[in-house]
Amino acid sequence: MDLSRQLRALRSWLAQRLRLKVIIALIFITALSVALLWEAAGIPAYAQNLALNLGADLIGAIVVIFVVSPLITRAAQGRVREHRRLDYDWYTDQVFRASSDVQVLDTFSGLLDRPGTARFLRAAREAMNRHARVRILLLNPDSLAAEQRANELGASTGYAEVRREIMRNIHVLNRFARELDEPLRRRFETRLYSTSASVTIYRWDDRAMVSFLPIGRLSGEGTQLEVTTSSPLGTFVGERFDELWKHGKPIEDFVMLSFTLIADTGTIETYTTNFVRHLGDYYIAEPRILAHLALQRDGNLRVTIDNQPAGGTYGLEVLSSDTELHAQVMERYVEKYERQSHAFVHLRAATTSSAEE
Repeated sequence: MDLSRQLRALRSWLAQRLRLKVIIALIFITALSVALLWEAAGIPAYAQNLALNLGADLIGAIVVIFVVSPLITRAAQGRVREHRRLDYDWYTDQVFRASSDVQVLDTFSGLLDRPGTARFLRAAREAMNRHARVRILLLNPDSLAAEQRANELGASTGYAEVRREIMRNIHVLNRFARELDEPLRRRFETRLYSTSASVTIYRWDDRAMVSFLPIGRLSGEGTQLEVTTSSPLGTFVGERFDELWKHGKPIEDFVMLSFTLIADTGTIETYTTNFVRHLGDYYIAEPRILAHLALQRDGNLRVTIDNQPAGGTYGLEVLSSDTELHAQVMERYVEKYERQSHAFVHLRAATTSSAEE
């Protein structure tokens, strides 16, 4: 465990215990104790009696701290509390008090598409102000796992509806990230995973709501298990989250495509632009690329995409606007960016590329 994580855990421990009611109670008890000791100061053998009572109390405190408390803690860690469903408002209340970790793992989350979404985002911002790390994992809408989950849900509109729900979440998270200042932005991350997760996780500090993905209904509608992250179940799902996080794609890579435009004379320029994937191919909406194609009609332009194996190159071809394919690509684009673009360039694989959205 690194130093920063230890500090976040200490802040969480202090935040959970040093609440206003606890501080008031401590002040009252301390004042009362001082008053009682002052009142008893005149009795015979005061010092000896005080030492005897303090010694007995210290022995009792040692027994409680080192024997009784660990037994109670271990019993609490192994206890699982069952909830009939995922109450997003209740979870938001927990996030308001979080000070070390907030994690969400789901296909898509109603937490990010409801009237209470603004309140959750406000809670996340306050948690980050207390140096909590907020990480959200959603299913990649262009992955095979998204199609599989759609089949499991049996939605009437199938994969298209699941993809649409995930995209709504992505739009909310993108807008929220853009509103954060730089210190908070470093504590907020969203990634997309592309394999079956099997579980959902809604974590705050050292506790989490856990559910296994049901067939035929959304995970939030089923039974939720509230566990500590150090319990066997909490450790298991925590490892699953870490594994998916490690292999997940940053949401920025889903929203924007970075590539280098190359001619026979050498590299022209590197671009980062909007794009969509459709039937496994890339389609970009970038006027400057269209301008390059207009200037160089001999077809010697090609593209290499960042973060792909060397040798994965693509040719460029303007997508005809009077085709069904153009209509499908434009529909994907509007769904992804909530605005239209009428001109697209198709990146045609010139060599075998193992890249996958």
